[in-house]
Amino acid sequence: MQNKILFRIGNSTLSFLPLGKDGAADDYISLEQKGGMSVSANLREAFKTHPLLSAPYDKAQVLVDTSTILIPEDEFAKDEASILFDHTLSGHLNEPKLHCVLGNHRAVAVFAVNKDIQTVMADHFKEVVYQPVGLPVWQLCSPHTDLARQRLYGYFHDSKVDVFCLNGYRFKFSNTFSAVHSHDALYYLLYAFRELGLKADRDEVALLGSTPHMKWIEDNLKQYVGRTLKEEEAVGSIQETAWPQMPLDMRCILQANRP
Repeated sequence: MQNKILFRIGNSTLSFLPLGKDGAADDYISLEQKGGMSVSANLREAFKTHPLLSAPYDKAQVLVDTSTILIPEDEFAKDEASILFDHTLSGHLNEPKLHCVLGNHRAVAVFAVNKDIQTVMADHFKEVVYQPVGLPVWQLCSPHTDLARQRLYGYFHDSKVDVFCLNGYRFKFSNTFSAVHSHDALYYLLYAFRELGLKADRDEVALLGSTPHMKWIEDNLKQYVGRTLKEEEAVGSIQETAWPQMPLDMRCILQANRP
């Protein structure tokens, strides 16, 4: 029996990756979601049509590309988290709010997951753990924080960019912006860099993940920021897989599970 299966529910894709008891992965499937169908309907069809999903698993770990807020751990109150989320972000009023504690970061991530997605998963697995897609990347970046200079991260995925800044393991800033257009992505990175008071002659911007505009963004950032870092320069070499198209957040989990 496989130990666990890792799902990723992206903006327009569904991916799944069985993980053995040793944390190794033998197969990886990524599907484009069909337009005109809900995410949950796409999930149901995947379960019916892909043999990989018919095998028995102990549990499922589900990465969800979803709206997320961070609350300092000492200010988090479970009974108030949903109210705070709905006051902060619109469009998720009727969706259940989940949370996960980011121990090293002394913060709690609160995020929305569609209840129909939860129903589909509950129909197939006894144990399901949900996490926002940013979580494995935050965990990857934290040990690489240099207290001598500040670093702004831009993680590109699902036509978005997660922009965040860490002071040690503590978050100074975290937000998600549209990155469909390269000029918008550049603007949001520079806006956050300026608002945080980072210095062009000392501090740096690290670009992670994947976007068709990465080279253009990097070249134009250099006009305003003295030091820009590519993924490997910022966080070191991530475990290689047989699937180069696999998103960074999934690769981070594979690396964390590595013996």
